[in-house]
Amino acid sequence: MERFQDTGETVQSFQDQVLVRCPHCGSCAVVRCTTPENFRFSPRRFSCKACGSYKDWAESTISRTWKNEPPVDDYFHYPLWLQAPCCGQTLWAYNFENLDFIEAFVSARLRESQRDENDLWSNRSLFSRLPKWIQSAKNREAILKVINKIRQSNEGAFQ
Repeated sequence: MERFQDTGETVQSFQDQVLVRCPHCGSCAVVRCTTPENFRFSPRRFSCKACGSYKDWAESTISRTWKNEPPVDDYFHYPLWLQAPCCGQTLWAYNFENLDFIEAFVSARLRESQRDENDLWSNRSLFSRLPKWIQSAKNREAILKVINKIRQSNEGAFQ
């Protein structure tokens, strides 16, 4: 891909369905928004098809811990399913759509953003929030290789 055009996706844009590791059986499970609107504080449900575990979340605060190892979801704090070591860091994604976004961004030689005239917070988009090591062209090949590895290890799972 030669060009990436920022369309304003935020971190929240990818949190309607988050793939996590089930704390009960270790399988791939999901944290889903249970309302049509995917707002930050919309109710969520954790569910695991493998063992049948489930749990509901309906609170008015979340805690996001950016420095967690391993990366976790914002609501139940379960480890994210899509993650792998990369460039001395951890590359992670909430779901395959988030992984697609990262792949499109990293593979692009030209990255363009436009300030939203209605939004004073020009750095709110995920485009501007990606870590410097992901933005660095010197890591492009390594990151794309890890993304491919994540995809191959999850073929058929939740896609």
